[in-house]
Amino acid sequence: MDGYIDKKLKKISETKKLLKAFSKEKNLPSGIKKEIAHLSKEILVYENDERGRKKWGKEKNSYNFKKIQIGGGAHALKGFLNIDIFPPAELICDVRKGLPIEDGCSELIFSEHFLEHIDYPLSVKKILKECHRILEPKGKMIIGVPDGKLIAKNYLQQNLKFYKDVIDKWYSKRDFLGHINTYIDLLNYHFRDQDDSEKYNPHIWTYDYEKLDFLLREAGFSSIKKWNFDKKIANPKRRFGSIYVVGVK
Repeated sequence: MDGYIDKKLKKISETKKLLKAFSKEKNLPSGIKKEIAHLSKEILVYENDERGRKKWGKEKNSYNFKKIQIGGGAHALKGFLNIDIFPPAELICDVRKGLPIEDGCSELIFSEHFLEHIDYPLSVKKILKECHRILEPKGKMIIGVPDGKLIAKNYLQQNLKFYKDVIDKWYSKRDFLGHINTYIDLLNYHFRDQDDSEKYNPHIWTYDYEKLDFLLREAGFSSIKKWNFDKKIANPKRRFGSIYVVGVK
């Protein structure tokens, strides 16, 4: 099996070199450049997933699965098994392919500002089903996402204070600030984020309480309600403009 994975990784490396060379061609249309960048990101995810699952097969017995965080990025949580496609996560894998964890072994799953970056409906629904599977009875899942209803409501009301707060708290360090000239620009960035950036991953779908409630119930959860923000777990920088819900298995 290891030899098979190594062969796949070699092919991936060759593909990356070809894409990099092609991206340097003169007079490439911006659309092709953007698609090359997106494909390169997906290839990196695939590469990390292959390596991460191989490593996990040898190390998984060293970890406790009682508390899990999915998609936390650099915001790793102590006392949790952190799952992401990049370090510092302990389990590096593409969760869209499923979770290499046994049924009913976790009491809490936390995921914050991750779901909006995953393709809907296929991967989102699969991930929630997987989370329900690995939770023990009465186990809880907490999800935090940018609040789509909040941004839409304030757009309709043309709330200037909210507009300025969003720019200050979300986008003050971004390189596209000069392109946010009207409220509709803010709405667009909420739905797409910076999809032409190598650093930031685009938003693919937006959520409100009603949608999260529906998805969690469809995955088998019950007793869905809004979650009271707890900075011991959640990233304080994410509190503004976000909605958090908790569902029970």
